[in-house]
Amino acid sequence: MPSLRRNLSSMSALATFEAAARLSSFTQAAGELGVTQAAVSRQIKQLESDLNTVLFRRAHRRVALTPAGAALAGTVTAAFDSMALMIETLRAPEDRDVVTVGATLAFSHFWILPRLAQLRARHPQVKLRLISDDGPTDLRRDRLDVAIRFGRAPFADGRSLASHADEVFPVCSPKLLEATGIPAAEAEIMKLPLIASDTVNPSWLTWRSWAQAVGLGPGPGIASDRSPLRFNHYTETIQAAVNGEGVALGWSTLLSTHLDEGRLVRLGRDSLRLEDRYHVIVPKTGEPRPPVAIFLDWIGAQFAETPQPN
Repeated sequence: MPSLRRNLSSMSALATFEAAARLSSFTQAAGELGVTQAAVSRQIKQLESDLNTVLFRRAHRRVALTPAGAALAGTVTAAFDSMALMIETLRAPEDRDVVTVGATLAFSHFWILPRLAQLRARHPQVKLRLISDDGPTDLRRDRLDVAIRFGRAPFADGRSLASHADEVFPVCSPKLLEATGIPAAEAEIMKLPLIASDTVNPSWLTWRSWAQAVGLGPGPGIASDRSPLRFNHYTETIQAAVNGEGVALGWSTLLSTHLDEGRLVRLGRDSLRLEDRYHVIVPKTGEPRPPVAIFLDWIGAQFAETPQPN
C-alpha cells in the first residue's frame, strides 16, 4: 500500500489545499489557517510539483479547481471529515453541561444579553459559554454547539433549525429627535448628523449602500461619506446614537429591545427588508446533548415570539 508520507514532501500542504479548495480562495484560506496568502500559494505550488499536476486555475481574484484538483479535493475532504469525526468521538468533553454558542459581537450584545436573565431563570441548569466573534466561524473548527449566523441557507458546516428576518432603517435617540421639532416619520435624514460603522462583513450595510437600496440615490447628502463619527464596532455606533450624537443605521432584530424600551426611535419612512436572515445553526451530524436541546428550544421560541419585519 502506498505511503502518504513517502509520496508527498509536505503533509501540511494537504491541509492548505483542502482549505483553498473549500473556500475557492487562497486569501480566505490564508485567513482561516493564520498564514499569509503567499504561504498558501507556496504550499499549493509545492503540492502541484509533488503531483506533477495543476490543481488550480488562477484568475485575478479567485481560483478554480481543475478536474484533477476537484478529484483530489473530494478525496481529501472525505478523509479530513472522517478524521475530524473520529477526533470528536475520542475527545473527552470538558463539561457536558456547557453549551458553547458562537455569534457576532453585535448579536451577543444586543440580542442575547438582554434575554440572558430569562434563560437563566427558566433553565438554571444550562451553562452557557458565549463566543463573540465578527470573523467567519466554523462549527467544527471552533467546537461550537450552536452558531447564530446572518446569511442564507444552506451552510457548509451545519443545518439551520430556525431563522428570523431583518430590516434596516435609521434610528436616533428621542432627545435628538425632540431637538428637530418634527415627527419621527417626517425627519429628513440627510439634514442630521450620521454615525457610521466600519463593515467587517459584506452583508452589512453602509449609509451609501442603504441609501442606494431604498432609492435615495448615490448623490450628495445621505449617501455621501460625511459622517462626523465613525466606529469599528456596531455596539459603539449604537451607544453613540443612544447618547444623542447622531443617526445610526438600525437593524430591527438587533435593536428590538432598544426600540421597545424607547432608548431609540425609528426615523423616516424608508426601510430595507433584507434577503439574508439570522439562522440558528447546529452541526449536520449527531443529536444535540440535553442542555443544547434546551437552549435550542428556548432560542427557537424567542425567534418565533419576536415580530418579523412586514
